[in-house]
Amino acid sequence: MADTQTLSCAVHGESTRLTCVDCGQPICPKCMTRTEVGLKCYPCAAPAGAPAGATPNRRRSLLLVAVGISAMVALAAVLLLRPSSSEPGQPALPTPVGTWADAPDPGGIRGTATAVVLEDGTVLAAGGGVNALAVPATAAFDPAGDAWRELAPMGAARRGHQAVLLTDGRVLVAGGLADGVPLASAEVYDPGSAAWSAVAPMSVPRLGHSLTVLNDGRVLAAGGSSAEGQEATVAELFDPAAGTWRPTGPLSTPRFEHTATRLRDGRVVMAGGLGPAVNGLAAPLASTEIYDPAANIFVGATEMATGRSNHAAVLLGDNAVVVSGGLGGEAGDQSLASSEVFDVRAGTWTTSAPLGAARSGHTATALDDGRVLVAGGESVQRGSRRSLTSAEVFNFETGPTGQWGPAGDMSCARSEQAAVLLPDGSVLVVAGDAAFPGQAPIAQSCTERYVP
Repeated sequence: MADTQTLSCAVHGESTRLTCVDCGQPICPKCMTRTEVGLKCYPCAAPAGAPAGATPNRRRSLLLVAVGISAMVALAAVLLLRPSSSEPGQPALPTPVGTWADAPDPGGIRGTATAVVLEDGTVLAAGGGVNALAVPATAAFDPAGDAWRELAPMGAARRGHQAVLLTDGRVLVAGGLADGVPLASAEVYDPGSAAWSAVAPMSVPRLGHSLTVLNDGRVLAAGGSSAEGQEATVAELFDPAAGTWRPTGPLSTPRFEHTATRLRDGRVVMAGGLGPAVNGLAAPLASTEIYDPAANIFVGATEMATGRSNHAAVLLGDNAVVVSGGLGGEAGDQSLASSEVFDVRAGTWTTSAPLGAARSGHTATALDDGRVLVAGGESVQRGSRRSLTSAEVFNFETGPTGQWGPAGDMSCARSEQAAVLLPDGSVLVVAGDAAFPGQAPIAQSCTERYVP
């Protein structure tokens, strides 16, 4: 069961908010299992009559908690006497940069929610859920007071939706999923009245789509999936003043779970994603196309070196888009460690340094000093999923291909979370899903703050 305090895992020593429903012992994602009555440590979850030390076969076998504690103490003593390297003669591992701190949980916000920084610096979090369950909850986070307050709910429960800050200070939310069905509906939050109001729906339901605010204040909705195997080529523009949508030229390639990055000149780079299914299989795309607002059309661009979906992309400075991780392989069932940089002036992709850990469903946030923070996500290997606590920082100015370095671990494993840059330069990470081999996803509500 969840605990409101940050504890230390009895086996691994990691920060956690989880305890075993039977013995009450602190547990972390590495040594817990999900049962019909809640989360348990391995000894408590072992079947009645199992041999001493038996553990569920869905995870790598672990020692009993009591033995594990003794082993960890002994191991810690050995490590303290060894040089800080992975092998004798090898250089010491890089020291993580920045620190993570727990923040209050946002109440009903959990799972695949969205977060947007408002003009006054507060953070609006909305919706979320896991599997077929979606919630309409919304809340506001005050970074200065380190506190959440509940707001009026959205008109429709939704998860996997998209949200953007409009140039007039309001927030547009569109699409997503509810009751297993993609949504076309859209609504706007007004901070002045603290109320939600419905606007015209999109022309098609969308899940796995992108929303991008253009330089003139309009919002581009592109791609997504309206139903299984039905990727959208339709793109449309939202007019905030009128509250209506109108079509643009179609995408060159149908895609969903792609990225859309607005450049300084107003164009939008659409990269990767999943394309139309062939023989029942949707493969990750390497293709790239650019939306030109002046011509209102999408134009093909140079392909990435690696097809990927469910990746992350962020604009660095004026002339580079960094794409990291994602799902690759013919079946899109393997997380990637590779990253690439799109040179806006040359219109070409260059392979950059790989991530320290393969990941998909993570977030990428541009920091004030020009670096990029990547957090969480999950490691997927042929259908087996394990959410991550690790974070990394990318420094584009280190060497010809840049360099990734460790940025510490979050206390909650999560993927598909929301992350926003706060006015003070820190990064707030909100909610997300936690998935582990052989277990149903867990909708996280935990919130953490990264200070560079």
